[in-house]
Amino acid sequence: MQFRPFHWRSLKTRVTLFTFSISVLSIWALSFYASRTLQADMRRMLGEQQFSTASFVAAQVTEDLGDRLAALELIAKQIDPATLADAASLQTQLEQRPILQVLFNGGTWVANANGTVVADVPLTAQRQGVNYLDRDFIAAVLKDGQSVIGPPVMGKKLNTPVFSIVVALRDPQGQVIGVLSGVTDLGRPNFLDKITQSRYGKTGG
Repeated sequence: MQFRPFHWRSLKTRVTLFTFSISVLSIWALSFYASRTLQADMRRMLGEQQFSTASFVAAQVTEDLGDRLAALELIAKQIDPATLADAASLQTQLEQRPILQVLFNGGTWVANANGTVVADVPLTAQRQGVNYLDRDFIAAVLKDGQSVIGPPVMGKKLNTPVFSIVVALRDPQGQVIGVLSGVTDLGRPNFLDKITQSRYGKTGG
């Protein structure tokens, strides 16, 4: 049986090689395109999932902040000028609100129009007599009467990073006569731990 010699320069061979090369390049280009498209889709899907997770956590934190603000505003309406002027009565009123200690792990305190604390829970914090008028957000509430979620600061008595939610106390005419502040101690377990302790996947924070 005779085999025909393979002629590299024959037209048929060149056409075959050219066709084969085109096919290989086409397959490679298609694979490259599919790979890039898949990567883009995966990045988009991952981004959407991360955004969804972050939005869910943010919504929870917003709800938690709203609940704490609403609780303070409700209690603030029950503190009239006579109660504010009676430190012992005011102290008892705060101590009879255990929900405040649940919502605020750093305690709560009431200050008069001068920014000086007249009632404080828990008493171990020893904030009575301390003046907070130097804190801009406290001064702002006393001036404008708008509730504020303050920035993280170092607690004067707790000596740990804290942030406060502060609402105004008003007399029957609507004038600001003091503030009620709920404190979250960032150095202890608190409701914001759901952010710092949440992880995305095996290694992603």
